[in-house]
Amino acid sequence: MLKKTRKSNISPLSSDPSLQEVRAACDALSVGAPGRSGRSQFREKMRGLWQDKRSFAMRAGLAALCAFAFAFTFIVFGPYELYIQSSQFLNFPFSAMVLPIAIAGLAVFAGLFLLLCILRGKLFNYAVSALFAVTIAGYLQRNFLNIDHGALDGHAIDWAAYSVPAVLNFLLWCGIAAAVFALMYFSRRFWTLFIRLVCIILIGAQTVALCSMLMRGVPEVQNDVIVSDADIFHVTDGNNVVFFLLDRLDNIYADDVIEANPQWQENLRGFTYYHNFTGSYTRTMPSICYLLTGVKNDYTLPVSEYFEKAWTTSTFIKDIHDAGYQVRLFPDEPYVVGDADNIYGLADNVIPANRSINYSLMYRYMLSLSAYVYAPEAFKSSFWMYTGDLAAISTVKGFDHDIYTVNDPVFWRKMREEGISVDQGEKGMFTFYHLSGAHEPFTMDENGEEVTPGEFKPAQYAQIAGNFNMIFRYIDDLKEKGLYDNTTIIVSADHARTGTLTALDGVRCPALLIKPANADTSAPMAISNKQVCHDNLRASIASYFGIDTEPYGRTIESIGEDEEMTRYFWMQACDPEQKHRDIETVTYRVKGDANQFENWTEISREPIQYPYYDAN
Repeated sequence: MLKKTRKSNISPLSSDPSLQEVRAACDALSVGAPGRSGRSQFREKMRGLWQDKRSFAMRAGLAALCAFAFAFTFIVFGPYELYIQSSQFLNFPFSAMVLPIAIAGLAVFAGLFLLLCILRGKLFNYAVSALFAVTIAGYLQRNFLNIDHGALDGHAIDWAAYSVPAVLNFLLWCGIAAAVFALMYFSRRFWTLFIRLVCIILIGAQTVALCSMLMRGVPEVQNDVIVSDADIFHVTDGNNVVFFLLDRLDNIYADDVIEANPQWQENLRGFTYYHNFTGSYTRTMPSICYLLTGVKNDYTLPVSEYFEKAWTTSTFIKDIHDAGYQVRLFPDEPYVVGDADNIYGLADNVIPANRSINYSLMYRYMLSLSAYVYAPEAFKSSFWMYTGDLAAISTVKGFDHDIYTVNDPVFWRKMREEGISVDQGEKGMFTFYHLSGAHEPFTMDENGEEVTPGEFKPAQYAQIAGNFNMIFRYIDDLKEKGLYDNTTIIVSADHARTGTLTALDGVRCPALLIKPANADTSAPMAISNKQVCHDNLRASIASYFGIDTEPYGRTIESIGEDEEMTRYFWMQACDPEQKHRDIETVTYRVKGDANQFENWTEISREPIQYPYYDAN
């Protein structure tokens, strides 16, 4: 008989204390070990990034606000505002960019919105936080944090000098981003409300600002006439006056370059170098306009209205044209005439033609300008550009010519390829060429070939030398055609070196060299210290065409070598904090040798009502 089995006192396996410890240890080891359990935890973490209790509508609403704020600020409002504030520099109408820029903004908005809508959970939060941080930081940069680097007029910027501000500015951007992410971490609810509120305020404020600017009116470039470069190297077999204006050619620069090239003495025979010559204003606008019209700019009119008044009321160019001479003006349109329509009927190369917009360039340049003003300091050099390049946006198709733009290497390349041609049987011609000369960007070497812009002084002097060498090539062509004797050659400048912009710190004497028609070209270049100025040069040009000079004042030739004259110079003085924001006109009286600064006396200061340059 089997013995009755005794009931076991042993607990089930799971309840054995020692085995529980072993199981716990095994579970702990499995966490860090590669395998099913580790993969499971990784999937859990990824699922945590993607899981979202919010409805699609809630995420879509936040995504739409954030994406629209970004696209509207950088892609739409930025280019629109820059055009309205800088319309005087542009040769294409605002209407041409309204729809294309709006479409670009919608495309960017749609792309960002779709991308954000695809994301969920923490990934969505991270993407929204990053986009919002860039938007708000860019807005603050544009309106409060930008350093004044001056107008984008081609002058080189020493970015290394701004290294410390660039680092501090970048850290501020990082701080803004960190604050947004910290807000998301500590309170997603408040983070959501904050982003919604700020985006609505940002969009609303910029919409109101844009409407306000549009209500004040946007000067529209006329689309029916252009300054054509057709027949740019034509002269006549009659009385020619050819004026080469080399921008910012101070007599200090001219002295150095001429001294460094003694071989030029042969080419300069018959010329007189007027070394005591003064200009009228500090910058191209309104210096050239004043030189060719005699109408002073007192800054009580908007720039567009000043240009219209100057060119339509002055009789100087009209008198030359009415006397039977051809007139061909090749200026930097935005800085000299404002709108080609202002000189239609005065200059024979201003002709009817419809402008064609290069939309690819328009997108590139306008969005680059927007990026330049909104980008952090450390990245601005990547978007820096020369506003003169904007002229390429507007072109003419269907003609064998184009709109004239200031580009020295292109100008001289065409001259070498085409050479001078002669219009037979004409009474004469006044030709005015506006070239970069001593002004940035320095893109031409001493041989007239295009180069990459270089360091300031060597590159500047090389460009000046290149212009002189090309002028001598032009003179050689005239000699070959037997036209040099009856041609007056003028080489001068609109203004001298820039120097300080708040008050004069030294003399401002542009170079002036003249070879009159029928001059004795066997005589070496003469140096004159006559006390002359832009007003006298305008009168002399009239005299070269046999026009009554009484309305224009005394000619250079009528002034005695030692005669004392009183001349005036008007400086556009800037806000010390914003060095390209003009705030007042400082009038200087010059008596005696203008090369001696003690002869320059400040006599008045007047506030500028309508500045041309604006640091914004």
